[in-house]
Amino acid sequence: MAGFIVLVALIGGAWYWVSSEISSLTAKRASLTAEAARLQVLKVEIEKYEQDKRLLEGRIEIIEKLKENQSGPLLLINNLIQSMPTDGTLWLTLVDQKGDRVQIKGLSVRSEAVPDFMSSLGRTGFFKTVDLELLEDDKDTARFSLVCITTQKAVAE
Repeated sequence: MAGFIVLVALIGGAWYWVSSEISSLTAKRASLTAEAARLQVLKVEIEKYEQDKRLLEGRIEIIEKLKENQSGPLLLINNLIQSMPTDGTLWLTLVDQKGDRVQIKGLSVRSEAVPDFMSSLGRTGFFKTVDLELLEDDKDTARFSLVCITTQKAVAE
């Protein structure tokens, strides 16, 4: 009978140990499942941030390319503005750049303003050559056309 009691005690102890192990492993599984769900949410957020980062990097790259492409036309316009007479006697009607060739057409109240404008363009250092293609002096206005060669090619044509 003592053997039976020892056997029942051993079975009871084993049952208690297995039961506590099952409870412990069930709690651990629930904890790991919750952790996996939390990590899955973080993974989705990280993927979204990485996608946003790639999108922003692409936008930054486009902006940088636009800045690079803007420098040629911007330099042309700045040099034209700086070369214009300040007395308002000369107006530009066309500025067309193809490669390093720039055609400039315009009107002037005084035909003498055109050579002054040409000299001013030549002094900028932006133009290799400034040539007069046409100068028609009417009664009230002078119509002119210039062909200039720049020191740099247009980036975006």
